Amino acid sequence: MTHSLYSQLTHNDQPTAYLNQATLRDVLLPAILGSENSEISYWAGKQLATQFPLASVDDLCTFFAQINFGQLTLTKHKKETYFFTLTGQIVTDRLNDFDEPDFQLEAGFIAQTVESQLRVVTEAKATIDNHKNVTIFVQTDSKAPIETEATPDSITLTDAPAPPTAAANQPIAEVVPTPVQPEPPIEQPTPTTPQPAEPAAAPTQSVSDLPSRRELHRKKH
Repeated sequence: MTHSLYSQLTHNDQPTAYLNQATLRDVLLPAILGSENSEISYWAGKQLATQFPLASVDDLCTFFAQINFGQLTLTKHKKETYFFTLTGQIVTDRLNDFDEPDFQLEAGFIAQTVESQLRVVTEAKATIDNHKNVTIFVQTDSKAPIETEATPDSITLTDAPAPPTAAANQPIAEVVPTPVQPEPPIEQPTPTTPQPAEPAAAPTQSVSDLPSRRELHRKKH
């Protein structure tokens, strides 16, 4: 960067903010990317928009001012076409300080934001009219819907956070654990001592079965 260019970029109401953006957008990136600067800047804008999903066009305009892209205004909307104008001091300074300032980063950001809101394929292009005005033309295609997929929650810049409810202010009740009753031990069967088998009773004889004295006397002789 030459001394004359540095002096030119610092003669601004916000020299630090403008110097940072102009050095990166209009000095460094064109030197690195060359003829592909516009295409890559457009892609980078779409990628950046996925990190900052916005809920409405109003939020988009608010975010442009916050990020120091300029003042974005929706000037015309008809069916599937949108016309935005980009104005503001930073836009005027870039138009005055550089022969071909690039605004495709902003166009890519708008295209991705509108596409995420409408869930249809969307493209955009930034043009410079008479080196004074920047117009961003947006074209949507309702016949090419975007498949629903998990996306981060949209950022609503105009809505204040909801106040906490009464239930939210109440302390969480302490949970007292219920003591666990130990299970009764399982009773084991008492082992029994085996009893010795009783001897078999001798066969009994009746009196009529016994031999008489006469028979015994005969057996002896």
